[in-house]
Amino acid sequence: MPSYPSNSDIDPITDRMNAVRRALLTDRFTESRYGVAVDVRADGTLEAVRIDESVTPYGVELGKLITTLAHDALDKARSNVRERLDELTADPRISAAVESIEIASEQPTPSPVRMTAQQYVPEDELSEEELIELNERRNQGWFR
Repeated sequence: MPSYPSNSDIDPITDRMNAVRRALLTDRFTESRYGVAVDVRADGTLEAVRIDESVTPYGVELGKLITTLAHDALDKARSNVRERLDELTADPRISAAVESIEIASEQPTPSPVRMTAQQYVPEDELSEEELIELNERRNQGWFR
C-alpha cells in the first residue's frame, strides 16, 4: 500500500495554525484547590465551577450557580462590546475610512515610475559648468 505524506509533511504551518485555533477555541484547562475546581477556555470563558460536597453541602448547586452567573455576566459584557462596535462603525467617518480601504485594496498595484530621458541626466557625462547649472536648477526648487 502506498504511503502518503501527512499534512504536516506538506505544510507544517497549516498544522501550527490549526493547533493555535484549537488552543484558542476548544482547549479547556482545569485548576483545582481545596475542593474547588474551575474549567476555563483561553478566550476567558468560564466553562464550569465544581465545588466538592466536603466544602459545603450545597457545593454542586453553588458551582452551577457561579457558572451560570459568570456566563450571564460574560454575555452582557460581550453584548456591550458589540453595541459599542455598532455605534463606532455607524459613524460616517469610520464607514468612509473602511470603504476607502476596501476600494484601495481592490486597486491594482501601481507600476514603478520610469525615468524619461528628460528627467534623467547622467551626471558623470556633464561638464563642470553643466553640473553647476543642474545643481542651481535643483536648488531653486528647494528654496522657493
